[in-house]
Amino acid sequence: MVKLPDNVVFFGPPGVGKGVQASRLSERRGMVHFSMGDALRGEIAEGTELGESIRKALARGEFASDEVVLGVLEKHLDRGGPVSGLVLDGFPRTIVQAEKLEEMLRRRGGELSRVLLLDAGSEILLARLTGRLLCGHCNKTYHKLFKAPRREGVCDGCGEELSRRDDDCESVQLERLNTYRYLTEPLTSFYRQRGLLDVIDGSGSIEEVSDRIDRNLGDI
Repeated sequence: MVKLPDNVVFFGPPGVGKGVQASRLSERRGMVHFSMGDALRGEIAEGTELGESIRKALARGEFASDEVVLGVLEKHLDRGGPVSGLVLDGFPRTIVQAEKLEEMLRRRGGELSRVLLLDAGSEILLARLTGRLLCGHCNKTYHKLFKAPRREGVCDGCGEELSRRDDDCESVQLERLNTYRYLTEPLTSFYRQRGLLDVIDGSGSIEEVSDRIDRNLGDI
């Protein structure tokens, strides 16, 4: 069994950069970064029994069950061996998953140290979410704010015109943000009542947000 002493959950709306920050924190502190989205895609790609159940659920337009996602997490922890802490990204998403996560950590001799909600204003998030540019010829990806091409609207690699995906439009992304906030409000209240939740300002540069996270976590 893997003992998990210090464990941090990251969650936040689309475009806030929680995946980047979770990865950076795990590197700085020697913790294991676990992205549930990456793990689920990995199970499907490997063709495992868990992966097949996930694939079937997605094909029906459903989410993977709570039991399946917990099974994926435990499998990855057991495969990796002893760790000095865990950074969870994209999990839990529901109250049931949060309660099952607490049970799993207790069985392994650990508990949650902190839950960090990265957030930013809708205007900032929309600018991030709608700024992606794609090259249909060589598949290079750019961003108007963070990775702009040298010539506006033109791919650096092949010189072809860049375009934006239809679902990157503002109306679609605003709906995603509103849906996210509605669905995760119960989880926010759940962790706030336990005294674990801290809200981190996700605006600004990657380095600025990383500094805020480190100051919040201190020596845990």
